[in-house]
Amino acid sequence: MKTPPKQTLCLALSGAFLWGSCATHRLPEYDERPENKPGLLVRAASPHYTIEDDKTFPVFKDPYQPAGLRGYPIGRGLYELYRGKDATYLTCSYRLPENWWFFGFYSGDMLIDRKTGDRYMMRKVEYYPTDTCFWISGKAGMNVRFVMEFPPLPKKVKKIDYFQAGGPSRYNFDGSPKRIENLRVKHLRPNMPAGRIIR
Repeated sequence: MKTPPKQTLCLALSGAFLWGSCATHRLPEYDERPENKPGLLVRAASPHYTIEDDKTFPVFKDPYQPAGLRGYPIGRGLYELYRGKDATYLTCSYRLPENWWFFGFYSGDMLIDRKTGDRYMMRKVEYYPTDTCFWISGKAGMNVRFVMEFPPLPKKVKKIDYFQAGGPSRYNFDGSPKRIENLRVKHLRPNMPAGRIIR
């Protein structure tokens, strides 16, 4: 297999709101869980995995591809929060800038209630490893989306911080932890106001 070129690790860092306030309509108590499907593993991680050697990263292709990109921008990604009864789902969507691009998610990520300080720890990233960088092989310009699962947020939680635990760094990636503060839950949720019915 041809060795993929080295690219900069695309992890969420910081950003500003893309969608405006949802105050003009009432959000449902719970959202439907986000659509998702597994990518196809075409090469497993090396037993000698190290962040310094991208040839040891696992490789996936055919990830879930959303029709469009929407959400709250953090770094290169767009994020949405789906509030479920049994879990909270945080999706992050990206447009691949190259045919090969690698990502990394870390198991220490958490959502923090701004009012109480309660920490909701990430349970998993659906279908993908954590604490390991992995390649997505596809076409440049393809939209991809990953789904992280957290414990359910109580309805009373209105504002959160998103803490990204980070991990080891390499020459083209800074793995320092990041904390994105004072996010309003209703602004992160995917529900948008319904348009008028015109007859």
